[in-house]
Amino acid sequence: MNIDQLKAKILDDGSGFTFTLDGKPCGMEPDSKDAKTYYPAWCGDKSKDFSNLDDLMNDKFFSGKSMIQLINDIALDFI
Repeated sequence: MNIDQLKAKILDDGSGFTFTLDGKPCGMEPDSKDAKTYYPAWCGDKSKDFSNLDDLMNDKFFSGKSMIQLINDIALDFI
């Protein structure tokens, strides 16, 4: 899966996904509140809400790496 496929899955299907990174459960999924979509993400015991998907994909939230870096550099173990 590449980053564009991942973004399409989240945006078009409304699907989230989970994976393990360094033995920690991680993931993201779209959610909505007051008719606005946001993107909660988690990695181990950390969590963060993102107001848009591009911010989530570029933030080095996942153990110091962005989702773009992870999907390009590492074969993620999707759950």
